[in-house]
Amino acid sequence: MKKRITIDDIAKLSGVSKSTVSRVLNNSPGVKEETRKKVLEIVKKYDYIPNIIASGLVKKRINTLGVIVSDITNPYYSVLVKGIEDICRAYGYGLLLCNTDGRVIEEVKHVKLLIQKNVDGIIFASSKLESPALNIMKNNVEYFIFVGRLPSVYEDYDYVVVDNFLGAYMAVNYLISLGHRKIAYLSGTWNTWPNVKRFEGYKKALEDNGLEIDNKYIFNGDFSLEAGYNIGLKVLNMQDRPTAIFCANDMSAIGFLEACWELGFRIPEDISIMGFDDIPLSSFRSIQLTTVSQSIYDQGAFAGKILIEKIQKKHKDKTQIILPPKLVIRKTCAPLL
Repeated sequence: MKKRITIDDIAKLSGVSKSTVSRVLNNSPGVKEETRKKVLEIVKKYDYIPNIIASGLVKKRINTLGVIVSDITNPYYSVLVKGIEDICRAYGYGLLLCNTDGRVIEEVKHVKLLIQKNVDGIIFASSKLESPALNIMKNNVEYFIFVGRLPSVYEDYDYVVVDNFLGAYMAVNYLISLGHRKIAYLSGTWNTWPNVKRFEGYKKALEDNGLEIDNKYIFNGDFSLEAGYNIGLKVLNMQDRPTAIFCANDMSAIGFLEACWELGFRIPEDISIMGFDDIPLSSFRSIQLTTVSQSIYDQGAFAGKILIEKIQKKHKDKTQIILPPKLVIRKTCAPLL
């Protein structure tokens, strides 16, 4: 394996100084056209790639954002990161992606890693309600923003989220409008902002319609396909089954749907299923999940744009965006007969 070519190598091959090569690469004035052309030919010939870390030490910026997500296997994060990446590309930024698998210890580890990499800012999409990673960012990162998830104390920070409470309230109200009264809740990870707010919306919708909250219809999940499937097997074998279930996200709803198919339940005739997210998979013909859209791509794009513009303009004014949810009616919910 060949050693990576450096700016010193380019200077030697071109017969010029290192500073001249630097001026050529930065398109700075003061370089003869003949010299510029010669240096660029050597750069192209050897596929020279600048060391952005070394360059960043001089410029105090490496045009790179760090992005921390909770579960890269969840399509929600794929769409979110796509929104971030498209904005980064438009502004000439790169990104470093870190996956925590939903573990606080990994949040801390990745925040420290990104600080060591000298990224210009961090987009945090993995936060638990209480995470020591927040204090590390407060003390070491000039620019960061939360997206999708918030810590328990969030008033002083930049963020882009959906109105999780309203989305859940809309979802459960819709199920009630279809005649359902025994409506279960399949939770996400409990110590996360989206789950807390979606559960509050679920409870409020029941209360406003004069319905009791029955603990036997509340099930502990973790936003995963596997949890949805395993809880689905349990729910569908209950003697007093719910007639509808509101799942904290689409992945758990699709897992629940898989359990229904396996046990021979008809959807939506035997039980109605509601999700939350509107990931691309939910619109597939074989799934057609009724869900709540939270404009995932837009959340990522807004977060990326806000952070980059703050870095470039060096301003500290808080930017806090709460996007409206939208009910997306497909084929997994039906009136109770």
